[in-house]
Amino acid sequence: MPQFGAGKLERRPDEFGGYASTHIVVKLKSSTENGLAAFRTLFRTGRDVDPRPWLSPQFQRLTGSWRATLMRPFRSETFGDPNLAAKHGLDRTYVIEVPPGTDTPAMARSLAALSDEVEVAGLDGIGGVAADQLIPNDTNFGLQYAMDNTGQTGGTPDADIDAVEAWAIHTGDPGTVTIAIIDSGVSPHTEFGSRLIAGHNTDNVFTPTLTTDGCPHGTHVAGIAAATGNNSLGIAGITWGANIMPVRVLNGCSGFVSSVANGIIWAADHGANVGNMSLQFYGLSASDRQLFQNALDYAHDRGMAMFCAAGNDNQGGSGVVAYPARLHNCLAVSATTDQDLFADVGTSTTGWRSNYGPQVEISAPGDRIYSTLPSNSFAFLSGTSMATPHVTGVAALLKSYDPTLTNDDLRDLIIANVDDKGPFGWDDHYGYGRLNAYNAIVSADSWPSITASDPPNRAIDARIPFDLDGTNPQGWYIVDLTVATDATALAPVDFLVYRHGASGGTPFVSTIEATGPNTVTVTLNVYIKVQAWTTLQYHTTGLVRLGYLPGDVNGNATSDASDVTALVDYLGGVGDPLPEWSSDIDRSNATTPLDILTEIDLLNGAGSYNPFLNASLP
Repeated sequence: MPQFGAGKLERRPDEFGGYASTHIVVKLKSSTENGLAAFRTLFRTGRDVDPRPWLSPQFQRLTGSWRATLMRPFRSETFGDPNLAAKHGLDRTYVIEVPPGTDTPAMARSLAALSDEVEVAGLDGIGGVAADQLIPNDTNFGLQYAMDNTGQTGGTPDADIDAVEAWAIHTGDPGTVTIAIIDSGVSPHTEFGSRLIAGHNTDNVFTPTLTTDGCPHGTHVAGIAAATGNNSLGIAGITWGANIMPVRVLNGCSGFVSSVANGIIWAADHGANVGNMSLQFYGLSASDRQLFQNALDYAHDRGMAMFCAAGNDNQGGSGVVAYPARLHNCLAVSATTDQDLFADVGTSTTGWRSNYGPQVEISAPGDRIYSTLPSNSFAFLSGTSMATPHVTGVAALLKSYDPTLTNDDLRDLIIANVDDKGPFGWDDHYGYGRLNAYNAIVSADSWPSITASDPPNRAIDARIPFDLDGTNPQGWYIVDLTVATDATALAPVDFLVYRHGASGGTPFVSTIEATGPNTVTVTLNVYIKVQAWTTLQYHTTGLVRLGYLPGDVNGNATSDASDVTALVDYLGGVGDPLPEWSSDIDRSNATTPLDILTEIDLLNGAGSYNPFLNASLP
């Protein structure tokens, strides 16, 4: 049966890892080749001839419709062993040349359909040196430890996001993705060129086109995410082809919630795929928080992925993440150093401190980051403002690599492929771990593998932690999964299981049963504890988090006095919106003052988790 090239390579013509747009390769059937004896005689005399006149009129018409300029044997020399060449079909393999830019995948499919004459029609792939890295030639790349840490800045080798390994696979197709820099504006720079597209100024309705940098912050952020790489100049951003959309929401280096919310909406309405907000707000009113949340939800529903700085210096209090990062639909990013340590007093270069807290989901290098500034200059800056565009840039790189990835896919794909730092699993400083661009882009080829689960991802409903009819009184241990692969090919060894924050045996998948083409039932060897998260992961291409700690109101993976405070704030209209399953402590199907008393009793040992396995709090 004729075949043709397929897969992600079809998206990248005429570049490393892609295929030629100037020709295809066809292998004729033996019966077809037998009719080319006259052509072979002419070809061996060195005459410039084309075999198509000896082939069928249908073959000639089809290649003519693709404007084929020449069909020639792929090898001009004679074979040392003609019989072996014939045995393996090499003597009936041809190259059909076409004008540059031809849709050769479609052409290969059309030729493959001529099954009476063509055995195989395919693309001519482009590869090269088996390098596992792409080190760009930018003059100051050596200062960018976040991309490739060799210890050059006094840090720990490989304390980086593995950007050079990711670039060996993909550097970002030009113009396929737009990054909104929702900030102080972005000034023109040689590192941006024509990729700095029209933006908007929401801070001043009278000059909405004034999008240059009111302070140097936005330009620095933009360079980290998307400065042109391998151009013998300055630095290399994470993705080299993305459009940069400046959305100026500040007047100088400060601004209003309403301006930022307006900027989020404007970016989502004008085609931004990902958005970066290296901003921090504290002590907001309920109305401000709601405006932020509504704008973020709007952008999410428009398909934009948002990445936000956790904030610096614990300005809102120990363990407090700044707004808008602490809200939903905005992935919160904390910062690390060149030694892969959390940026704090004693670890950062100037003693600045990254915020941390229950909303942090990922960390990235943010200490002493070299990037672009106005007037075609460069400088070092530090902060979670610098950590965030590393994550944003990776999201844009992934979106360019696979345009079918949704905003939720981008977020989950990035989180699922971090390098775990700090305590095992999630913690409130590093989140799930430090960003790794290479792991994420490798996993993108088969993402997502797990598309749904029962119990659902991220939480089991607090009111149903086990089978209420009594058939499974000890808790969950069976999970139904929907997968984007052939379910019958899965085996227990394909899954990794982690338990975070609770004892009770090492979890693993004991059995797996395909219940449909894309559904499986997974049985664990131990019960999913309601006191902690259990992470079920299909290699690096999909994960489900199951379980929770009842009474963990603020979501920091432990129940303690801070949960009572969060619950009091929530009931008083001060805190963030809370999921009902975490705040309904007494299981009354409503969050009321009685939940505060119940939580206090549990913390003081005056109550129990009955019917939650009588588990005790930490």
